[in-house]
Amino acid sequence: MGKYINKSISSKVLFLGVSMKTKGGMTAVLVSYKKYIDGMRFIPTWKLGNKAVKAWYAVQALVRTWWLCQFDHNIKIIHIHGAANASFYRCRMFIRLAKRFGKKIILHEHAADFVEFYNATTDKTEIVRTINTCDCLIVLSNSWKEYFLSIGIEERKIRVLNNIVSPPKAESRPHGDGKLHLLYMGEISNRKGTFDLLKAISDNKDYFKDKLLLRIGGNEVDGDIKTYIREHGLNGFVSYEGWISGQKKTECLTWEDVYILPSYNEGLPIAILEAMSYSHPVISTPVGGIPEVLKSGENGILVQPGNTEEIAASIRHYIEQPATIAIEGKVSREKVKAFYPEAVFSELERIYTQLMTLQ
Repeated sequence: MGKYINKSISSKVLFLGVSMKTKGGMTAVLVSYKKYIDGMRFIPTWKLGNKAVKAWYAVQALVRTWWLCQFDHNIKIIHIHGAANASFYRCRMFIRLAKRFGKKIILHEHAADFVEFYNATTDKTEIVRTINTCDCLIVLSNSWKEYFLSIGIEERKIRVLNNIVSPPKAESRPHGDGKLHLLYMGEISNRKGTFDLLKAISDNKDYFKDKLLLRIGGNEVDGDIKTYIREHGLNGFVSYEGWISGQKKTECLTWEDVYILPSYNEGLPIAILEAMSYSHPVISTPVGGIPEVLKSGENGILVQPGNTEEIAASIRHYIEQPATIAIEGKVSREKVKAFYPEAVFSELERIYTQLMTLQ
């Protein structure tokens, strides 16, 4: 496997972020970085668990980061991957620590719910000041750049860097059963619109039951999805398969015809980009950076968050117009090439090089 950032640069960068054993989009990004950055130096700052586990990870990360900043003079950049809420305040500790040692600081913001976090907080001025303390704020889309500009982040510090998606590991295969194969992968939560999807199908069960197969994968955050499927009589054509990764993910991506993610807020989901790389249309919502890669009638359909009628209609469209699936899938695959590793890491290397030349 090729490396896109070599040790002459990676040895000067210390990465901080959630444990790579944790599930989620930020983890997927960090795993990709480890795959393509030669000798990536990484300290996990958080891991899913009880309060003691989370506290331990934060403390050991602070100690290890302090030690490396103090004694490893080769490190020039601290690249911090973070989100909103508690994650942001944890990042702030590391920003302050790195600043004391005169390191260049990148805050790589992955939060889908940063707007809600910022609007609800009472220390907006301090949040903006903390971000402006950094030398670079990496965001996932132009829409997020515009948002951070609107709250007072210095434009010269904001860089848009695409999330990474690897080229497909296999080609999608025809299934010949005459049904639409629909896939949902993501946390099972209200924020992601999981139960909106299930309601849309349940409300139109008589229509969908012999025309659709839906596979759902993800970790449960809200509700009891198995009970919902059973109580609404969806067992015959809707399956919940838990967390999907590795070879099973590849199998799901080659199995599907259309991917669906009816979220209420997002950055730019890796799952959508993965589906696009496998030449699939996508049904999703116009939130975060999604409209920058998904256009209704070109490579999918945009529906309003929470609108179960629109969700049902979009699924029905692909059942009744199956020829559009291959046409729109080709557009998806073309659009996603800008997210392949070579393009993304070329831009990241430019960011690192520019920061290291700044005085």
